[in-house]
Amino acid sequence: LGFEKEDTVLVTTSRLVEKNAVSDIINSLKFLPDTVKLLIIGTGELEKDLRLEAKSLNLEARIVFAGFVPHEKLPPYLWTSDIFVRPSLSEGMGNSFIEAMASGLPVIATPVGGIVDFLKDGETGLFCEVGNPKSIAQKVEKLMKDSESREYIIQIASRMVNEKYDWSLIAGRMKSEVFDKIILNK
Repeated sequence: LGFEKEDTVLVTTSRLVEKNAVSDIINSLKFLPDTVKLLIIGTGELEKDLRLEAKSLNLEARIVFAGFVPHEKLPPYLWTSDIFVRPSLSEGMGNSFIEAMASGLPVIATPVGGIVDFLKDGETGLFCEVGNPKSIAQKVEKLMKDSESREYIIQIASRMVNEKYDWSLIAGRMKSEVFDKIILNK
């Protein structure tokens, strides 16, 4: 992807639509060292506008638009990245955040929608302000400079994912809480 060993790679995986605020991530690069790069995985209606924005800000050399990546091929992209960022304006469950945590990435997100159900600021990730690229940059800098906090967040998030979001656990809960009740009520 053209990244260097000394680069800090931010990654976002999302549809390129207004609600995912990818423009805010692009704009956050203005406040960060040139060695901070952005990997954007996904496609959508705003892709052309985001590319033009990157060019107008002279940031296109620091951004890779990877396009659509099939779900089964996503892990290597996450593993080569350093920080997952999605400053959503609204969000449901947020599977992409859980996938990033499971991949060992610290997560920066906004406290909106379902994100607050699993992301605890300073424990399982960091919250940035909605619509504030400078806030994103501040959280990125914290993770870059404070390795102790970074490792703590990765460890706590990984434990949470394993305890709450493992598919075998979810399937077992669905069986006992939904299907067994349906069968017993018949």
